[in-house]
Amino acid sequence: MPTNYQPIACGFYDILKAAATRQQPVYLQYFNDLRQLCQESVAIKTFVTRDHAEYAQLASGSEVRLDHIIRIDDTAAPAFADYPDFRCGC
Repeated sequence: MPTNYQPIACGFYDILKAAATRQQPVYLQYFNDLRQLCQESVAIKTFVTRDHAEYAQLASGSEVRLDHIIRIDDTAAPAFADYPDFRCGC
């Protein structure tokens, strides 16, 4: 995974923005700063730009770099379209 910020597709950004507007929990899969896979159901509060990268601020208090988001609900980020969905089916 590149360490330099990679802009995300406009359509995927629109999906994230709509989720932030609704302020309802969504299912997110993403890589954290240690490149560990994370999954949680959380509301997106807002977006911030810092050091030439965009971040989603989550209701849990964490921030996720937008180019590290793998999936929101059932929609995969275009950069991770071939990445498997690790959601538990139980």
